Amino acid sequence: MLADLHNCTLGTDNSSLVSALKKEKPDCILVAGDMVVESAKCRRIRVEYDKAEKLLYQLMEIAPVYYENGNHESRWKKRPSAHPAKYRDYQRRLQKAGVIFLQNSSALLDTGRGRIRITGLELPLRYFERIWIPKLSAGQLDMWLGNADREYFQILLAHSPQFFKTYAAWGADLTLAGHFHGGLVRLPLLGGMISTYYRPFPKYDYGLFRRNGRSMVVSSGLGIHTLPLRINNPEELVILDLKSRPPSASIDKG
Repeated sequence: MLADLHNCTLGTDNSSLVSALKKEKPDCILVAGDMVVESAKCRRIRVEYDKAEKLLYQLMEIAPVYYENGNHESRWKKRPSAHPAKYRDYQRRLQKAGVIFLQNSSALLDTGRGRIRITGLELPLRYFERIWIPKLSAGQLDMWLGNADREYFQILLAHSPQFFKTYAAWGADLTLAGHFHGGLVRLPLLGGMISTYYRPFPKYDYGLFRRNGRSMVVSSGLGIHTLPLRINNPEELVILDLKSRPPSASIDKG
């Protein structure tokens, strides 16, 4: 799982990242948003995506790629001043190469050892506002995504980890998120200092969380933008091994 690359590179042309993925031989590569960076400078909107696009072509040679938009992609495609036509061209080129965009939609992956349903949630931009965070209900997810899959293992790509309780209530067996960049600066015992909502010491800053038998993995991300801080907070590529649970196994209620 990759999140928050923000058009950065790890090694020449992301060679370190590509090499690490090749060694893992993954069944799939899941993108939890913000591969690009969209920013406003001097009232001008600038989008940087060239390095991210080049990387995605390389990833398609390793395994199927499923791509959920983060807030930077959403702003790019929805803000007139960000040139949405360029986003559409970016998406079309990558789709032609085989990248599967999941924008409030789902795909079924057959690994040969079991089937997994992968759903991508593209939240409206109001859910990324920093001053007031609106509530999100499982009923709203039902309207946007349909019902969670009860037959197959259900993965939800949801860029913001803020709404884990809702994702779990909707029925996501595993939610994959990023967005908080690990809290930018991580302190021993206290964790990440600040979220991208500008809240101090966010609950879902980084790592593995569980709720009523559901899980969420939050990546600390691969890149930086605007605030170039990563203190005690290295870049992260998340490798997930999913194992089927015997029918008699108990479910973690942590």
